[in-house]
Amino acid sequence: MKNVLIAMDGSKQSVFAFNQYVKTLHQADKYVIAALCAEYTGVDSGGESAGVLSITQAGFDVIEGLLQEDEKRILSTLNDIESLLIENQLEGEVIRLEGIPGIAIISKAREVNASMIVIGSRGFGRIRRTLMGSVSNFVVHHSPVPVALCKYEKRATEVP
Repeated sequence: MKNVLIAMDGSKQSVFAFNQYVKTLHQADKYVIAALCAEYTGVDSGGESAGVLSITQAGFDVIEGLLQEDEKRILSTLNDIESLLIENQLEGEVIRLEGIPGIAIISKAREVNASMIVIGSRGFGRIRRTLMGSVSNFVVHHSPVPVALCKYEKRATEVP
């Protein structure tokens, strides 16, 4: 059985990529590994003070609360992705990736001997590229296997 890694972050774009895989690429001999590339959004690591840590107890409590909220969101997203596998009757599993998303996706693809990576052209990431998201751009250029890049077309009725 061949492994297919579907990189997800819970965005509409990643769900679209999952659905496109199901509609156009899936075959019975494929084992789907839906990998959640979760980002902790409550704590911004960028800016002038990146890498500097000066936290009071009150600040620590705030950060701990933000991380707990993010963890709840991540667990909910993992459950949503598991539901997609079940609804589409796919043999596979949902996993959680840690670290820098692009590197984590490539590393996991190698680890599981994936025959293909499926990814949306953009996701929830804060940094945007003109045509592709920075994660999908990295994956396309560093993947050891073919990448199915799925471009999500926003409908006229959707609010940006």
